[in-house]
Amino acid sequence: MPEFTRYAPPAGSFIRSAQLGTTREWVDPFMAQIEPYLATARQQSTYMPLGVHVGVALPEHENLLAGNPLVSLLEPLAIAFQLPNLRYVSATKAHGDTCTLCIGPVGVSDGEPHLWRTARGRCADVSVKAQRAFGYQVATQIPPSRWGPGHLDLAIRTGLMRDWIVTWRPLVDSLVAVLGRRRRPGAREFDVEDGRVVSLALHHEVDVTLGNAVDVDVRWRLIGRADGPDLDYAVRAPEAEAVSRSA
Repeated sequence: MPEFTRYAPPAGSFIRSAQLGTTREWVDPFMAQIEPYLATARQQSTYMPLGVHVGVALPEHENLLAGNPLVSLLEPLAIAFQLPNLRYVSATKAHGDTCTLCIGPVGVSDGEPHLWRTARGRCADVSVKAQRAFGYQVATQIPPSRWGPGHLDLAIRTGLMRDWIVTWRPLVDSLVAVLGRRRRPGAREFDVEDGRVVSLALHHEVDVTLGNAVDVDVRWRLIGRADGPDLDYAVRAPEAEAVSRSA
């Protein structure tokens, strides 16, 4: 598998906002606020790679590690931006009063995976079956990490016609072996603890030979430890699924 391309955070001025969220109720007013910046970004995106970084500020009383998953915030924003050459999207969350947004050109990063746990895998598509297979590939390369905040970095390579934004949620949900899921009645297979991701970076490149497949390079780094829930990191092996169907 060829080496993956990663990008550095965008250069540009920060746009400040009092609050961000994950529903259309806040996306539409926020889009109206930043429309002058978006007009420039869309023009730039026709001839250069662009990136977006969001700094999420949460009230002091909110638990940073429970809820407010960054991927759920970034997905509606990226869809609404409609930037054809969007190559990098990232977000961080911390306690504070003011959220920030930066949109601008990005360059290739030469950062090495020092102190990161790393894994590589391929999703045949974004179906549940493909999620399980990808999650198992990751589980064989990255050991489970105890409860605590972490940084997640995904380099995503897709075919020309694949919308990379719609792969974010399935890929993050597949990382049961990395993020874990709570041991509780009714927990679903991909109910991962993605709220513990306090920094998320997503990079994109295109390989015209991939078709529907998605190649992914995963980097995970635990940055702190804390008392937390009992987590289940078990991932269903693809061969086990095949055996159960034939039984």
